[in-house]
Amino acid sequence: MALPQPDLSSPPAIRAPARIAAREWRWLALVTGLLLLLTVPPLLIAAARVPPGSIFPGYVVIARDAYVYQALWHAGAAGDWLFSSHYTAEPLPAVLLYPWYLWSGHLLGGLPSAWLYHGARVVAGAALGISVYLLAAELYRPVILRRWAFALASLGGGVGILVPSIPAGPLKIQATEMLSPGSSVADLIAMAPHLPLAMALMCTVLIAGLRMRRDPSWQLFVAGLAAVLGLQLIYPQLALLAGLVLVLWAGGRRLRRGLAFGAASLLIQAPYDLYLLQVMRQQPLALAAVRSSLVVGDPLGFLVLSHLVACFLIVVALITRRLRGDLILPGIWILGMTAFMFTPGISSTLGRVFMASSIPFGLCAVPGLLSLARRLRTRAWQRRMTSATIAIAAFYGVFSLAQPFWIAAFRLDPRAEYENRGEAVLLERLSPHVSFRDLVLTTYLEGLFTPAQTSARAYAGHPDMTIDAARKATDALSFFKSWTPEHRDKFLHDTGIDFVLTTDPLSAARLESDPLLRLVDREADASLFEVRR
Repeated sequence: MALPQPDLSSPPAIRAPARIAAREWRWLALVTGLLLLLTVPPLLIAAARVPPGSIFPGYVVIARDAYVYQALWHAGAAGDWLFSSHYTAEPLPAVLLYPWYLWSGHLLGGLPSAWLYHGARVVAGAALGISVYLLAAELYRPVILRRWAFALASLGGGVGILVPSIPAGPLKIQATEMLSPGSSVADLIAMAPHLPLAMALMCTVLIAGLRMRRDPSWQLFVAGLAAVLGLQLIYPQLALLAGLVLVLWAGGRRLRRGLAFGAASLLIQAPYDLYLLQVMRQQPLALAAVRSSLVVGDPLGFLVLSHLVACFLIVVALITRRLRGDLILPGIWILGMTAFMFTPGISSTLGRVFMASSIPFGLCAVPGLLSLARRLRTRAWQRRMTSATIAIAAFYGVFSLAQPFWIAAFRLDPRAEYENRGEAVLLERLSPHVSFRDLVLTTYLEGLFTPAQTSARAYAGHPDMTIDAARKATDALSFFKSWTPEHRDKFLHDTGIDFVLTTDPLSAARLESDPLLRLVDREADASLFEVRR
């Protein structure tokens, strides 16, 4: 990225002007639009490479998660306001989770799911791009520094793809992005729409806190708290982190208005947090089908392998004493994120806060990049150095944008990317005749499609939404492949299964002789059986 002609001697972190020039908006629209546009061709590639006898439901990146959100929209359209997993056999208490999908499903659930999913994803990705730039504008006045910050925050990453782990005696240092995706904005915008939306809301909360220090208003105060509530309904741990970051930043800088806003953002979260604690204590089974934490490696792998260039630049900024003023806010974000992820006792419930970690690292890295640029005498060498540094830092972001092309072109996740055509037809026919009370048995992962296309539950489907998923996957496979009729009938009676769906003709032939099962529909190689009561 080219370095402009204006003087670089201005301080790196001063109060930003209230207005962003039209040329900045045009630049931001162009860059964000290009990033979002790059997420579309993999869908077209996957749609053009459908295997025989299959259909393409419309998902490539982490496709198996997309069906969960499609199922939530379907449940909302069917009238549900509270969450209960459709991917497990146990009847679970309904709780207030995933409202962004359930509640919007009441209005939008009738729309084609893939179009709704990708439309929401693009809108949320655009909101994230805008909020990242606005946050950078609150921290930096020179336009070029804002653009550096945006590039580092959006495309930044480490060397995990090249060095996923490093042996260190009895330990192994592991890069976070190689264990759980989503650490880069470029990675996030191709994933489920609630993820970029959550990070856009978090940036909005921090922007409101920063603006409270110089241009306070009740409208800004209320809008900021609304963003806190919206964020909390997606990821409560991120809302808690945002509130703590604001309190520590404002307290450290002795900003009364910012401190009041931070305290209010924590206070307004209390009712829902208390509700979740009560659910965990009194109805633990309600949350048993929700994976509360992800494998994120270790602190050194997260700080170094996953954010190598940014960490180096942050160290330079600390040595040159340029990480100061309001820039301590993204610095506190990094520290709080790391504490939430790796502190024993709380990491199991608060560990998902690494999402879009490239944002605070990128924002804090700019003063270090500026310090290095000032050490070079000529503009030409300054441009070369900054361009090369940003390009190296953006390696993982570029890889994240390219990876969906690779997945689609080589069908790296075919069991989730594509659905058996016969199964899709049978589920479409079954949908008007079932409700949440009905339970469908299929083999593991084929159960992904049942709740997404009908109102019925799956005995086993998504690995993170199924209680005791490994055992149920084994039971389902044994049911179709090896169990005797007596064993199958006892299993059907004990589990309360209502329908059995298979796409294997040999399994279907075996089940036809079972007196407890009645063949009710068949399409191509897929067969649907009803359990006699």
